[in-house]
Amino acid sequence: MRGFCVGGGEYIMKLRNFIPALKYGAKITSQDCVGVGSFDGYFGTDVWYVDGNDGLDTNSGGYDDPYKTIQKAINSASAGDTIYINALGYDTDASDPKQYAEDLDIPYAKRDLKLIGVNSSGSRLPYAGPKIKNAAAATASPLLKVHAPGVHLENLQFNCTRNSGTYGIWFTGETGYAAEAGSVGFTMVNCMIKNGSDTYYGVWVDGGYGGMISNCTFQYCLRGVNLKADLLPSSGHTIEYCDFKTINAAACTLHINIPAGSGHDWTIDGCTFCAATTFINIGAVGSGIINDCGFNDETTTTVANSTGKITLPAANETVGVTGCYGGGDELVVNDGA
Repeated sequence: MRGFCVGGGEYIMKLRNFIPALKYGAKITSQDCVGVGSFDGYFGTDVWYVDGNDGLDTNSGGYDDPYKTIQKAINSASAGDTIYINALGYDTDASDPKQYAEDLDIPYAKRDLKLIGVNSSGSRLPYAGPKIKNAAAATASPLLKVHAPGVHLENLQFNCTRNSGTYGIWFTGETGYAAEAGSVGFTMVNCMIKNGSDTYYGVWVDGGYGGMISNCTFQYCLRGVNLKADLLPSSGHTIEYCDFKTINAAACTLHINIPAGSGHDWTIDGCTFCAATTFINIGAVGSGIINDCGFNDETTTTVANSTGKITLPAANETVGVTGCYGGGDELVVNDGA
């Protein structure tokens, strides 16, 4: 399953323009030439393929011999490997891809694993990518539990509809990170999370540092992201260019929560927030910056203070709010109240 590419970068870019889109997307051209991506088979790592339409878990996991399930590919992969996941066919109304019904778990030893969704059109829109739901109805399992550091998720949908009792995606961590380090250095790019619960959120991050959630959509999530700041060191996480939507025009409970503790040097940048009871909650002792965000709040001026819809610690001096606007183009300010 080794991924490599012959020839120089210029040759690859020219070749890419003439090769039609295949089942794993336009950027993957064959089992022996997948190097036009960012992660394919670099530094001696392997590339694996999942196709729930035509694959079998008794296969080898290669381009022409893919696995059927995502967990089989995870189990077969080593640290640093890349897994490409093909979108399933559409449901009868042709409006939404069918779903991989799996409870996924990335163990501690699989550090730097990459899970990347693709589809036959080569589109990078998460709506067209693979969708993941729980294996059984009313399950108490996360859609995905990440124990390993440096895990990368891209172009995937996560549907929490069946998941009423626990987290959507759970980046686990512990002080010292001897056995739980999923909250260290993770990246989650161009993904969509739907139907996050009011208790456990669409994405839950236990402490950690250096994680990034970028260009993701939170659709119908009562609660979006929880950066559990009371687990050391909990530093330097970034949430950027994400879209936090309502629940069919009804207000959500809370889009982003950074509870009281030691959450430091986090950044929330360039995000948009539809109606919510509270947009962002920052607990005591937290420090970071909220920059260039938009808040849909037409009923009241959105002010970043201890009682507003952006809830900051009282007499706050450690959280900056810059370049943000609320309903009616009202400037969102940090008044330190």
